Amino acid sequence: MNTFGHKLEIFCQRDAWHQGIKFWFKDTTWSPEGTRIAVADKLSLRTLTEKDHGFEVEPTFTFRDEQAQQFMDELWRVGLRPTEGTGSAGSLAATERHLADMRALVFKITPKIDGA
Repeated sequence: MNTFGHKLEIFCQRDAWHQGIKFWFKDTTWSPEGTRIAVADKLSLRTLTEKDHGFEVEPTFTFRDEQAQQFMDELWRVGLRPTEGTGSAGSLAATERHLADMRALVFKITPKIDGA
């Protein structure tokens, strides 16, 4: 079994005190030499000066598609939703369940539950 590889993980947590979200980036690499775990340090910003005019700024970080998906999933897990989320499957499913509940109350019927 090949256990060598690389995995970037992103973790989020709501910070109620500062009304924000905390982020952690963890990078795990498995190789013949052993397992290496690295974490991202605190992000620092650099002030640009006149001599930096025309300077090409590299991205702060880049995600592969599956890493970006995990990042979005983490944001969803801690409660963030897209500003325009009307087409979201999860939102639509919740609305459909709510509508079924309202019909049951108004028409005094037993709501049909999928899979039952």
